[in-house]
Amino acid sequence: MEAAGLCNIYLIAPTTPGERMAYIVPRARGFIYYISREGVTGMQEKVSDTIQEMTSRIHEYSDLPVAVGFGISNPDQARQVAVDADAVVVGSAIVNRIAEIGNQPNLVPDVSGFVKTLVDAVKELK
Repeated sequence: MEAAGLCNIYLIAPTTPGERMAYIVPRARGFIYYISREGVTGMQEKVSDTIQEMTSRIHEYSDLPVAVGFGISNPDQARQVAVDADAVVVGSAIVNRIAEIGNQPNLVPDVSGFVKTLVDAVKELK
């Protein structure tokens, strides 16, 4: 992967023990992906309350950016996560929006508009 200019992206979960984190994080390149909740991804009512604690712990082992994902569904949640994360990952909410709209002419403008609300919410912090 290195020869192709690609990075293995390592994942840290809320259940990752400290000794495992100490092993994983120094080997990472590019960024570290913090999976902010146990279970499956998807839209959630609220973001996890472990984000600040875990991003701080990860940064004890590395200066790489920490991207946080799993369950981030709307601009308020993206803004809340961005307080402690270096990047915010939103997947299921975008995929769900695409599925709801389907092959309609407003697909691209609607999804683009939704993504813009996420970006604008995060940029408010900068």
